[in-house]
Amino acid sequence: MHVQYADSLRDARKEIDDGARRKAEIDVRVARLKDDLAEIRSRYEDVQHRRENDREKINQWKHAIDDAQSELEMLRARWRQLTDEEKRLNGDNARIWEELQKARNDLDEETLGRIDFQNQVQTLMEELEFLRRVHEQEVKELQALLAQAPADTREFFKNELALAIRDIKDEYDYIAKQGKQDMESWYKLKVSEVQGSANRANIEANYQREEVKRMRDNIGDLRGKLGDLEAKNALLEKEVQSLNNQLNDDQRQYEAALNDRDATLRRMREECQTLVAELQALLDTKQMLDAEIAIYRKMLEGEESRVGLRQMVEQVVKTHSLQQQEDTDSTRSVRGEVSTKTTFQRSAKGNITIAECDPNGKFIMLENSHRSKDENLGEHKLRRKLDNRREIVYTIPPNTILKAGRTMKIWARDQGGLHSPPESLVYDGENTWGIGANVVTTLINKDGDERATHTQKTIQTGQ
Repeated sequence: MHVQYADSLRDARKEIDDGARRKAEIDVRVARLKDDLAEIRSRYEDVQHRRENDREKINQWKHAIDDAQSELEMLRARWRQLTDEEKRLNGDNARIWEELQKARNDLDEETLGRIDFQNQVQTLMEELEFLRRVHEQEVKELQALLAQAPADTREFFKNELALAIRDIKDEYDYIAKQGKQDMESWYKLKVSEVQGSANRANIEANYQREEVKRMRDNIGDLRGKLGDLEAKNALLEKEVQSLNNQLNDDQRQYEAALNDRDATLRRMREECQTLVAELQALLDTKQMLDAEIAIYRKMLEGEESRVGLRQMVEQVVKTHSLQQQEDTDSTRSVRGEVSTKTTFQRSAKGNITIAECDPNGKFIMLENSHRSKDENLGEHKLRRKLDNRREIVYTIPPNTILKAGRTMKIWARDQGGLHSPPESLVYDGENTWGIGANVVTTLINKDGDERATHTQKTIQTGQ
């Protein structure tokens, strides 16, 4: 019995080994793709960072330009102000020049007037000298007449002179008496003011002495309190220093505990990941062993024919291939002795992506992944190349707008699609988008640049 089914078991093991090998290859490819994705993300973040730096530089230059424009406007205003000031000064200069000319004219007139007045003064001086000589001559004549006058006339003038002298003396005595009284009153007033000032000075001196005494007492009290406070302050500073040292020690202990906890968590996480991987490997091994045990049990019991055994082998292979599909995001089907694996790869430069290509060639679905920005797909081209031989090209109608976050299906003719732009379009030129083992679908914009790509590869393997 064992020899009879040895070939089938060997083929089943070979299929399982091939599946495991392909899974390992896919895992390696996935890891490589993850590395590529990480590198692309790093480059993208670098570009974003440089873009932010450029934006900051642009903002700085904008601020500098704004400052320069503000300074230019200020200088222009200053220039206008200086121009107005120059005009005003020119006007003042002209006005002052006119006033200067007028002053010069007035000076000339005054000079002429002064010369005229000097001439008049000279004339008057000469006339005065003449009158003085005439007066002296008349005095001499009067003295001569007085000497010749009688005695009664001399007595009359003598009495008149005595009366005038007495009046002058009385008036002088009155003025002297009045001045003496005023002087005495002023002296008494000043003496009283000095006495009042002295009394106030004595009162203020006594108050100042008392105030000084009180302040000295307060200073003594304050000095005593200051000594107590300084001692208390020194004690508090020592306590603060001690608390700071204790706080630093607690902080270091806390950081050390956090580091130990983080290290423990990382170690436990790594151990958990290792255990999960080992558990998954054990589960896979257990599943394979269970399948082999079931096959051996069927073989030993002799309850199944060769056809039934082949179906069980196919079931094992199918189960393994389905697990591989879940791990690698690819599809794999087993029918009889032929296995098929289909992989999809998408890429995009912008917001528009080729979200889905129907495997049967019914439709192609585009998606706008941006949350708020609409995209104009008018005159964009969809190019679908089948097995590097046939090529289908479709041009999207002008002014076709794909809303943010929405999708657009482009159906082939007679494939059940309705023409309802922009969510649904129908390509009347072809009744299918075509199928093949190697299908590349590309979205090209009006400038001929590739914006999105969808690649489908199908591999068939058999015994």
